[in-house]
Amino acid sequence: MPLVTVFFFWGFVAASNDILIPVFKKSFDLINWQSQLVSVAFYVAYTFGAILYMLISFGLKKDIVKSLGYKNSLSLGLLISALGTLLFYPAANMNSFTLMLSGLFIVGLGFSLQQTVANPLAIALGSSSTGSQRLTLAGGINNFGTTIGPLIITFAIFGSNSNSNTVIDLNTLKLPYLIMISFGI
Repeated sequence: MPLVTVFFFWGFVAASNDILIPVFKKSFDLINWQSQLVSVAFYVAYTFGAILYMLISFGLKKDIVKSLGYKNSLSLGLLISALGTLLFYPAANMNSFTLMLSGLFIVGLGFSLQQTVANPLAIALGSSSTGSQRLTLAGGINNFGTTIGPLIITFAIFGSNSNSNTVIDLNTLKLPYLIMISFGI
């Protein structure tokens, strides 16, 4: 069950990042291409993370996932993502777009490691003959997170005032992202 929760939050967080684009655009007075750095920082981290983990394995002359094990690798990925999410707190206090992007990048690095191990872990958790069924269920749970994440984050940030002209205090980002940490990003 905890693994299914991880699949849910990947979708939840990834889809919710799009809510940050207009918030950051207004709060930091960004032009369009600058506000799109929210998505760029998060998704480039996936590629960078995969290359980084490969280089670490190459440097150590052993597969780090195999060395740590699936569960420990997943836990490390969750910890990395939680550290990135924690950066939202000082970033909001300092009104720092760069620190916000750094937090998103670190969350993406953690997601990269998590997703490297999650599928084989899902298969290893039971009979290999039913592994594809577990992955299908996990994919459905991921899509559910992708569907409701933006709705929940939008309400958490904007409340009932969803007027697109409202400039949001960045401090409203603290609580939703701290809650995500407590659910085990």
